Amino acid sequence: MDDGWVIGGRFTMLDRIGAGGTSRVWRAYDQAEGRYCAAKLVQRRGRTSVLRAVREQALRLAHPHVVTPYASCMAGDDVLLAMELVSGGSLEALLGDYGRLPPAYAAEVLDQVLAALGRIHAEGIVHRDVKPANLLLEPSPVGAPHVRLADFGIALGDDGLRFTTTGFTVGTPGYLAPEVLDWNRPGPRQDLYAAGMVGWRMLTGAGDPEPHQRIGAAPEGVPPMLWTVLSHLCDPDPARRFVDAGAARRALSSCDPGLSFPALTLDGEPLQIFDHLGPPPPHR
Repeated sequence: MDDGWVIGGRFTMLDRIGAGGTSRVWRAYDQAEGRYCAAKLVQRRGRTSVLRAVREQALRLAHPHVVTPYASCMAGDDVLLAMELVSGGSLEALLGDYGRLPPAYAAEVLDQVLAALGRIHAEGIVHRDVKPANLLLEPSPVGAPHVRLADFGIALGDDGLRFTTTGFTVGTPGYLAPEVLDWNRPGPRQDLYAAGMVGWRMLTGAGDPEPHQRIGAAPEGVPPMLWTVLSHLCDPDPARRFVDAGAARRALSSCDPGLSFPALTLDGEPLQIFDHLGPPPPHR
């Protein structure tokens, strides 16, 4: 596809900004809305990919920490899903740049992730793939992080409709709760487990967790109450996790690690989220 190509008489495709297994993401200009957007092109290789696209397009959840499509159209062999453009990269990229995050900063990110999960769970949706790569960030050179939960391609609704081949577990190893690895039906507490593992990565600076990962003892400098919240989120027994995202947020609020700005890394470096995209290419 050439830059400047127009899809659906509406979306001018400007530059590619990401790619996944069955999709590509472009920065585009939405002529109908008069604004830039992220245009995700999902391949229609069989019924599964189409159903994923339809499910993702349907999840129009108005929430400051959730990114879902606001428009869609057919694009040849693809389905185009138009979403808000989030240009600060992902939490995965931030962890790659800085490693272990300050406890107060990590707690703020975790709280926003839980807020997003509370919203989608209230709509009967289980995300099933919460991980740093699916947590997008708004640029914030000196202030608080602003996290956006994205990529609902494998979300599961209360109707039980799956968009995967029957008999195969979906998600990312290490972030999958043990009960899912044992072939139990996914539920909201699976997402809480994954959020806990995201917290574990932020507070330890480690790479992706292993399946059935034990979080171990709190690293030096991490408040015990914050680590206790994490241990409940990551408990291998779903019955011992928080009952829902709201309960986890309430427990997290009692930690009060005291976030101040500029937030400093363990090495004393200011923690900043820069614009990863830069100015858009010219277009007509």
